[in-house]
Amino acid sequence: MMEIICMNQQHTYNLYEIFVKKSSQYPDDVFIVYNDEMVKYKDALMNVSKIAYTLRKAGVANSSNVIMQIGNTPYFIYCFFAILQCNAIPVLVNPLARQYELKYYHDITTPACIITQSFIADRLTQYGLVSRGCKMIVIDDSSNFTSINAILNGDGYDMDYVPEEKNGAAIIFTAAMDGNALGAVLTHTGIYHSAESVAWMLPHYASMMIAALPLFHAFGLTTSLIIPLLSKTEICLVDRFSPKRLLKLLLNRKVRYFVGVPAMYSIMKPLFERDIDFSGISLWVSGGDYLSRELQEWYAEKGIIIRQGYGLTEASPIVSWNMPHIENKICSIGKPMPYNEVMIVDEEGVMQSPLNNGEIIVKGINVINHYYNNDQMTQNYIKNGWLYTGDVGYYDNDGYLFITGRKKDMILKNGYNVYPKEVERILQYHPCIESVRVTGHVTFTGDSTIEMLVAEIVCKGVKKISVDEIKAWCIDNISLYKIPDTIIIR
Repeated sequence: MMEIICMNQQHTYNLYEIFVKKSSQYPDDVFIVYNDEMVKYKDALMNVSKIAYTLRKAGVANSSNVIMQIGNTPYFIYCFFAILQCNAIPVLVNPLARQYELKYYHDITTPACIITQSFIADRLTQYGLVSRGCKMIVIDDSSNFTSINAILNGDGYDMDYVPEEKNGAAIIFTAAMDGNALGAVLTHTGIYHSAESVAWMLPHYASMMIAALPLFHAFGLTTSLIIPLLSKTEICLVDRFSPKRLLKLLLNRKVRYFVGVPAMYSIMKPLFERDIDFSGISLWVSGGDYLSRELQEWYAEKGIIIRQGYGLTEASPIVSWNMPHIENKICSIGKPMPYNEVMIVDEEGVMQSPLNNGEIIVKGINVINHYYNNDQMTQNYIKNGWLYTGDVGYYDNDGYLFITGRKKDMILKNGYNVYPKEVERILQYHPCIESVRVTGHVTFTGDSTIEMLVAEIVCKGVKKISVDEIKAWCIDNISLYKIPDTIIIR
C-alpha cells in the first residue's frame, strides 16, 4: 500500500484528505462499481496519483484551474481527486457542452489543462479557441493527445500533497442571467457540511449508492460522490440512465435509498406499475427541479413517499429538504438544513411573515464566498453573507418552504438551469444570424411548471436560413438541453 506524503497536515474538511483517509483505512474495500467492475480504494488511490503525476508534468500547480468535461465514469472521480491533490481547482463542465461554451469557460478560468473528449480537444485546438499553453488530456483514445488510459497504464505516479486551505474544491458555472455564466467557487468546508448533514439522515444499513445524477452538477457531486465517501458506501456509477438498468440496481439489497430528479421519477413510472417489490428502498429523494403534485401523489398511491428538496450550486447545493425525521409535505421543498438560514424578503429586504411571498435568500457555511474573478456580480448576489437566489416563495405556518415563482430569467430543463441570455449570446456566433432574441417561458400551475425556450431570429441578407439548419448548428455548437424548443425566423 503506497503512502501519500502530506506536509504540515492538520485536521481540515479537505475532500482529498478525506479520500486519502478512507483509502488508508479500507484499502481492500470496494469504492466504485462501474459496468459490473469493482474498484478498490487502494486502486482508486493509485490511479489518482498517476493522473496527479501527469497533471504536474503538464504544468498544473497550486491554484491552477483544470477543466473537467467527464461523465459518470471512474475517470471523473480519479481526475477530481488528482486535481485536488495538486492543490488545483476542478472546473466541472457538462459533457454536453460544445466548443463555444468551452471557449467561454477557458477564457474566464485560463486553465492549465482541459480534460475532455478527443473530438472536442481537436476542435478547440484547430479553431484556436484555447491558449497555446493549455494542455489537453482526453478520456477516449487519441493519437493527438494524451489519454487517461495511457496515463493509468503507465508507471509514473506522484504521492506528494501539501494542504492548501484557501483553494476552492470546485468551480461550477451558473447564474448566466446576463448571458455570461458565473463561476461559483464551492469550498471544501461548504461541500463537506452539506454532505455530512445529509449522510447521517440516510439509512445507515445501506452499503451501495446509485450514482445516477451527473457528478459534474453540484447536486450529483455532493449526493453521489461525497456523501457515499463519508459514509463509506459503494458508489455504483450510472453513465446512462435507463429504467431497465435502474430496475436491476434498485432490486439490489445493498441499495436502501435513491436520489433523483423529477424527470427520472417520471421515466421510472412504468417500473412501479408492475408487480415488483421495492420495499428494500426505505428513502426516496428528489431535487434539482420542481416535483409536481400529480407525480408525487401518483407515487404516494403506490406506497412510495418522495421527499423533495431544494438547492442551488452556490449553496453547495442543499438548502432545504423534507428530511426523514419530519413530516413529508407534498409540494413543499421542506425545511432549512441545519447549517443554513433561509429567509423570505420583499424588494426592500424586509423579512416576510408566513404565507407572504418574497425572494428566498440563504446564509450559512454552505454558501459560496464569491464568483470566480467577478467582484461585481459577487456583490450583486451575495450581500452581507446572504445569497439572493432569485427564487420566489413563502413559509407556511409550520415552517415549511414553498416555491411559487422566479425573479431570475431562467428555466429548468431536466434538472439543468438554462439561461435565455446565454443561449442568445451563443446563437450570435452563427455567421448567418443578424440578431436573435431568446426568451424563457415559465408557467407555474401550483402543482407543476411548464418551461420552454423560444428563439426569434433575424437573418443577414435576403436569403433566410431554415429552422432545420439552425437546429443542426445548435447540435454541433451548444449543449442539447439549451437548444430552443421553438425557433422563429423573422
